[in-house]
Amino acid sequence: MRCASALVLGGLFVLAGCAGHAGTMYDVRSALLHKDLEEARAILAEAGRGTDDLLFALEDGLLLHVAGDPELSNSRFEFAERRVDDLYTKSIARAVLSLVTSDLILKFEPRGIENFLVNYYRALNYLQLGEPQEAAVEWRRLASKLQFSRVHGEAPYLDPPFFNYLAGLGLEFDDPNHAYISLRLAEAGYREQGGGPPDDLIDDLMRLAANLGFGDHLELYRNRYGDRLRGSDGVDRSAWGEVVVLVEDGLVAPLAEVNAYVPIIEDRAAVALADNRSLQLGLAELLAREYRGGDYDGVTERYAARDEVAYVLPLSFPVYGRGEVACQRLAAILAADTAAAEPLLGVSDLQQAAFEDRLLGIYAKTIARAIVKYAAAAKLREEAEEEGGEAAGEVVGFLANVVNVATERADTRAWLGLPHRIWISRLKVPAGQNELRILIDGREEISLGPLDVDAGERIFLSYRVF
Repeated sequence: MRCASALVLGGLFVLAGCAGHAGTMYDVRSALLHKDLEEARAILAEAGRGTDDLLFALEDGLLLHVAGDPELSNSRFEFAERRVDDLYTKSIARAVLSLVTSDLILKFEPRGIENFLVNYYRALNYLQLGEPQEAAVEWRRLASKLQFSRVHGEAPYLDPPFFNYLAGLGLEFDDPNHAYISLRLAEAGYREQGGGPPDDLIDDLMRLAANLGFGDHLELYRNRYGDRLRGSDGVDRSAWGEVVVLVEDGLVAPLAEVNAYVPIIEDRAAVALADNRSLQLGLAELLAREYRGGDYDGVTERYAARDEVAYVLPLSFPVYGRGEVACQRLAAILAADTAAAEPLLGVSDLQQAAFEDRLLGIYAKTIARAIVKYAAAAKLREEAEEEGGEAAGEVVGFLANVVNVATERADTRAWLGLPHRIWISRLKVPAGQNELRILIDGREEISLGPLDVDAGERIFLSYRVF
């Protein structure tokens, strides 16, 4: 009994630390929305690493990237990647404890496209540091992660064409063959989505196919995109360069916590109380499907007063929120060239798809945990009644239920500093120095300062709009 109490109390202390991230990031996000990056970093630094050192590294790495400290940003991201590798070796003790407390006892692991974004930011950091070879390593790592996702049959939202598009652009001058493969994968991905690839991507494919001597591919693209191919305007662009502007918009949608109640009718209570884990898990899956289907909408704690209900499971589930949108239109201006930006990566949308894909599993595990707690509380009450009478049983049962409710917390941890969307704008300009500007919603113009572009050079720049 003492061991069980110590286990639960230990779980409560861990939960207290884990649950703090959402609160900290609420204040961080508020500071970012007020365009106070310094305050956002101060809030995160004051909160410290706590029990979520990986999550802290991701958040701080991104804030450092936005603040223009690419070297320290990459050190945070490097730590995050090492921690992800370490987490392949699961902690059995924590996994067991999560069955009687909450998933918050488990170490945070990146979900959805978060792992891809680590390499995206690291590549941009290396380019800012003037280390294109290191950036190329990150583009290759990104392409490798995408390939791993495809081979292992991951859902389509874990292979967005945007990342292959960026990897192709980043690798073209270092490894044109690898770049061409990435661009072809991007083109296939856009076609699968139904909208077709961006015009600039079609141009990239035509240029590389010609340079690499793939005549059959050139013919394929001419037939497929004949009405979208850009003809020559007679301008000699041999002394021109290109600027790829990546604008990150707003804040990714957060996860929130909602309380829910699922009634256990008398017939099912017998299954819940049976000393048979397989039956309990089967009941949990059934209840999860019913809950997701809306069968228990409107159920409250008072529902237990009904004659046929033996118990109402108190639950806590995560729900997906709404992203913070900063703008509706974007364009980049350099020299005499103005290029409208396209939102090519919907971070909130993809993360929501990943969340909803695992939602039934979240429901089932949460309900299974509640059933285990319910059965344990019933057993404790029965033992207390045998030793101290009915009054003792009621006290123990009450305390056990209090602990069950206190330890049931939804896992709302996520990388909350991410943008809502990422836009891309590509400008082809004569070599030389010109001022780069971002036009937001057709009225607000922001200067990113003078930019030197060499002939044949491709420059990547990122900017965050809150």
